[in-house]
Amino acid sequence: MRLRSENGLGGIKNGWLLALAQANFDVFLTADRALIEQLGPAKQQLTQLLMTVPKDLKAETWKSRAEMRDQLSRQVEQLEGALAQKVAGFGHARRALTVTVEQVQKAIRPQAVLLEFIRYEHYLGHQRWENRYGAVVLASNGGPKWVCLGAATDIEKNVLLCQQAVRNKKQSDEATLSQALHQLYKQIWEPLDSLFPPDTKTAVISPDASLNFISFATLLTPHDQFLAERYSVRYVASGRDLLRQPVKPLNQKMVMFAAPDYNAGSEVNGSQTGLRLQPLPYFAKNAAELEAQAKEWNWPVKVYSGAKATETQLRDVHSPRILHFSTHGFFLPDTIKGPDRYSFFAFSLDLNESQPRVLLKNPMYRSGIALAGAQVTLDAWQRGIIPPTDTDGILTAEEVGSLDLHGTWLVVLSACDTGIGEPRFGEGVMGLRRGFVQAGAQNLLMTLWPVFDVPSGELMLNFYSTLHKDNNPSEALAEVQRDSLIKLRLKYGLLPAVVMAGAFIVSSQGSLQ
Repeated sequence: MRLRSENGLGGIKNGWLLALAQANFDVFLTADRALIEQLGPAKQQLTQLLMTVPKDLKAETWKSRAEMRDQLSRQVEQLEGALAQKVAGFGHARRALTVTVEQVQKAIRPQAVLLEFIRYEHYLGHQRWENRYGAVVLASNGGPKWVCLGAATDIEKNVLLCQQAVRNKKQSDEATLSQALHQLYKQIWEPLDSLFPPDTKTAVISPDASLNFISFATLLTPHDQFLAERYSVRYVASGRDLLRQPVKPLNQKMVMFAAPDYNAGSEVNGSQTGLRLQPLPYFAKNAAELEAQAKEWNWPVKVYSGAKATETQLRDVHSPRILHFSTHGFFLPDTIKGPDRYSFFAFSLDLNESQPRVLLKNPMYRSGIALAGAQVTLDAWQRGIIPPTDTDGILTAEEVGSLDLHGTWLVVLSACDTGIGEPRFGEGVMGLRRGFVQAGAQNLLMTLWPVFDVPSGELMLNFYSTLHKDNNPSEALAEVQRDSLIKLRLKYGLLPAVVMAGAFIVSSQGSLQ
């Protein structure tokens, strides 16, 4: 199957089709109510089984839980399948296959290019294959251009080096980070740059696989400049997302959840187990500054902090214009065992080495953000107690998808690792990204590695100030991020600059016009 186009790319167009047809399902609310009522409790029970460790560690107990988990998983899949069949307009995914190059091209403004990256199997001959990355370059004029970028193993090696450098403070090597950023520029950007129109100022990037986890703005050019100094970078899940029509929010309110009290509801101050969520007092100060800033611009604003920043309160929020979170985010490994297993950012897992492994296969349950009472829940899990998942202060990506954010213009996740998840080739990232898009968010600001509360808070103040002037989240972040990277590099060096300012990206839907 090929896209309809007068320009034609022969067999290469199959790659372009793959990128345009990335699965990105909407949440539909018009389905059979009985199915929805069955699905909710089944998912809640499944979440409890997935996220808790029983006191009884006998083999029989684990076998019984595994059987129950598998049964519930099948039940959830069946209910979701039945629900999908009843949804009006379920053919959206199939209709995405009819999107043409010309349609996408009309959504690209004159000084911008769309870059669709693809991880694919390249045939070497003699029944041999190699995983490679490629990209389609599309400007507002002219036909799409295909470029093979090289072996996936070579590119992903440098992606891993970058992630290791920004995560491991004790062993970080600035020279290694610099080399990896230079190499990535040479591998995935330099072959494309010569194909851009001479006046190009904006690059709209649709990453695939591991490329979802690099901040393109931080790539280093041969002149040792950040890519952000040459181009304004914007992200989309797929080129077809440029065709989506924005939905007007129900209200103009800005709602913030900041510095939750993770011990809310507990008489004990601090964790009594190995699961620890550190308090974020600066985020409370930053939220007050953002609130004052919003009021100066006559933005309706509401802040929930401390014990009031609850999951229950969040579920009562309906389609605000802006939804902002300043808290801990997490993406757990699929297997937890021993004291050296930890989430990417905030809380360590101090478990007995002899304890059986906990498998969390679904990335939508392993990714989330912490709200008020989250520490109480973590402590309860360790005691074998299972609080209700809809009020436990642990908001998973799966639960995010059920929020009412239809028409929400911007969601800001000023927290660690909110853009991290499990990459699915051609399907984007399973995690908070997918959850908030399903909930209805049109622009999503998130992070690709751990961030510090003070510099990220300062960046947020500058971001909103710029956003107030130009009303474009992607452009606002690109401008603020560029200036911050340059300033911090001069003051502290390359590694601190990338760690503090490079983690933020904005993924958007809608035309560039």
